[in-house]
Amino acid sequence: MTDSSESQRSSEIGTKTMRGVSLMVMRTLILYPIGLVGEISLARLLTPEDFGVYALASFVTVTLAGVLEVGLAASLIQRKAEPRDEEYQVLFSLQILGITALVLFTFFLAPYLFPLLDLDAGIRWKLLVLLFCPWISSFATMSSVKLERELRYAVFAKIDILRGLTYVATAVPLAYLGCKSWSFVGAITVSTIVKAWVAFREAPWPVRFRLRLKGMRHTLHFGIIFQLSTLTSLFRDHIAVILGGPLFGAQSVGYLNWAKNTTYYSSQIFAQVVSRVAFPSISRVQNDRQAAARMTELLLKYVNIFTLPIIMIFAALIPEFVAVVYTNKWSPAIPAFYAYSVRMIGSNFTTLIIGVLSALGMVKQSLRILIWWTLLDWLLALALTPYFGFTGIALAYAASVVPISIWLVVELNRTIKIKLMSSFYQPFIFGALAGVVTFLIKPFFLPSWASVIGLTLAGLIIFVALLLLAERKVIFGECRTFLAIVLKRQDNVPSY
Repeated sequence: MTDSSESQRSSEIGTKTMRGVSLMVMRTLILYPIGLVGEISLARLLTPEDFGVYALASFVTVTLAGVLEVGLAASLIQRKAEPRDEEYQVLFSLQILGITALVLFTFFLAPYLFPLLDLDAGIRWKLLVLLFCPWISSFATMSSVKLERELRYAVFAKIDILRGLTYVATAVPLAYLGCKSWSFVGAITVSTIVKAWVAFREAPWPVRFRLRLKGMRHTLHFGIIFQLSTLTSLFRDHIAVILGGPLFGAQSVGYLNWAKNTTYYSSQIFAQVVSRVAFPSISRVQNDRQAAARMTELLLKYVNIFTLPIIMIFAALIPEFVAVVYTNKWSPAIPAFYAYSVRMIGSNFTTLIIGVLSALGMVKQSLRILIWWTLLDWLLALALTPYFGFTGIALAYAASVVPISIWLVVELNRTIKIKLMSSFYQPFIFGALAGVVTFLIKPFFLPSWASVIGLTLAGLIIFVALLLLAERKVIFGECRTFLAIVLKRQDNVPSY
């Protein structure tokens, strides 16, 4: 491929990436209030123990099985050549076999696992229902691969919106009717069915059981390494369940799960959307390092612009939010919330950069870092829980993410160079100033729905004003580019 054709291809992919980011951000702006209202409603209707029971049940079903799905799918998304139907069928067959073995193993292990976690045996029936979700989801995995390879982000936006609406529309009424942790089980099952149905309808493929592995050595090699990376994330991100459950019980797991979910809606809901766009897009331009660097820098910048002010302002107002919005039964989780907020700031780097490294084919480097990160999380959690109880797990997350974020940036800069002034330092400083001002003026207002909403809006206005003062022309220019791409008025992106 000539330099001019390579440049043109990178420009076309850059256009699709920007359109994808714009669509996925718009999708997030629709889902954000829906998800937030759902989480608030569930937090008011259910108890911390209900949250904890569901976290434990879903960990041994949906989460574990999801590891198999992610690794095999990534191996087909990252590769340059278009996969054959036979390859989709082989990886689907391997996924079904792996999930089936995992499901049966988990179900029969349940009677021995529950006493260890100090859980009632009745949770086994919740586990049994959730076991159907990985099977249902497996039929949509290969369709999702086809959609991601074609960069059809509009379809993903539609799937996510329908899935989010279905989840909230199922969980909240069930919680209101007194179904407790069954509310989560019913919601995740129905939303999984919706996701699988829409994905397969948009990107059908010839479903067939096939186990001929000839010619798939490279694909399986990449998939296995990526799978190991995902497995490290599994045991790192679920220390609350694996360690907190046996040590502190379901209620403490519920507190940690609430703190994690609440900070997720202030940060990672955007970061994961952008990372989802980055992996397939940068995979398509992995030979053009300049385009990959520019794409990464721009994505990181807007992740931080969208998330950092929300994290800072939310942290400044979390006692008032708990008292007014969530109710005081969640007060013991406030220290964990602060720790998870630090984790989420670092996760803006880790989520995106790990995806970029994988897209560039550097899965061994990212796996090495992820292994060390998992070990660091566990060592810190074991060291801190004797002194801080279940909050020690959240503190471990906060402490470990700083050195790992720095390591990932250094590793990425060995391949592609990214500038951090406008993509991180500036949004961080402006977000911190907005948070500090919000914290200083809140004592002048009595806690109420009106005051927490008004103070939140005031903090966001301060952040936007500071950002526009610093780089008004750049922001307006990039916003015009985003809108032009979404409305399909622009055929390429000059900055790539």
